[in-house]
Amino acid sequence: MINNQLSEDQLIEHNQSLQKEIEELKDERVDLEIMLETITEHSTDLENEIYEKNQIMLKYLEQVKLITEAAAAVESESFTINSLDEVSARKDELGQLARVFQHMAKQVEIRETKLRQQVLELKIEIDQSKQAKQVAEIVQTDSFKNLKQKLKRLKNARKNGASSP
Repeated sequence: MINNQLSEDQLIEHNQSLQKEIEELKDERVDLEIMLETITEHSTDLENEIYEKNQIMLKYLEQVKLITEAAAAVESESFTINSLDEVSARKDELGQLARVFQHMAKQVEIRETKLRQQVLELKIEIDQSKQAKQVAEIVQTDSFKNLKQKLKRLKNARKNGASSP
């Protein structure tokens, strides 16, 4: 029994060893708690940062959608220049794209107005040419020539009749 039992010195030494291990574990626990708190704070910061960046990205995508809708509006001839004012106010590439798009759309509108005016002028010229051709065709007909001769004879007959009395 004495062999199985530890001596008092061994017990004290073993007790000290266990107390040292307990202290180390307490220190480790404190370190782990600090790490947990730091990680929790950092993850909250990251979550907030991700949320903010997500909101920025959503706003960006909404403005990309506005440019896409503007392109469709140009195609359907319903685009208004100021519909992209909010996007064109940006200082980044998307803002630059919106400003270029607005300028391009304005130039397209000016060209279309000029083309419509030219088409109208050409229609008038074509109508005048058609009319002149039709008049020339009528003048060349035998019926018109006969009418012209009858008119001449009537004028002469009036003239002669008026000078007789």
